[in-house]
Amino acid sequence: MNKDSKIIISSIILGASFILGSYINAHFSSNGKILSPQISQTSSSDSVLNKEAAAAYLKIPVTQLDNIIKRDTEQKKKLSVYDTYQFIPYANLDGQIVFLKDNLNNWLNFISQQK
Repeated sequence: MNKDSKIIISSIILGASFILGSYINAHFSSNGKILSPQISQTSSSDSVLNKEAAAAYLKIPVTQLDNIIKRDTEQKKKLSVYDTYQFIPYANLDGQIVFLKDNLNNWLNFISQQK
């Protein structure tokens, strides 16, 4: 076996060991039981808003929020580059539009500075 193939085989074994060790460390406790993923409970329910809650937070009617989303979507299609908070930030999760309160605050700060 030449030197290059020894290095390649050693690298593969080392990489596989690292991946396996990381998996075991992430999914098993010290007593061998599988751990369930830990989800942070830092008021995430308050920071994720549906469309109605976002409209209430912004103190505008839901129809006006729909119009903003529609307008922004049309304008985004025309641009290839734009500022992050130039348009209202939202995510479409399985057909439901959701907003992060922090992103809405950043958007409000951005648009208030533009005027």
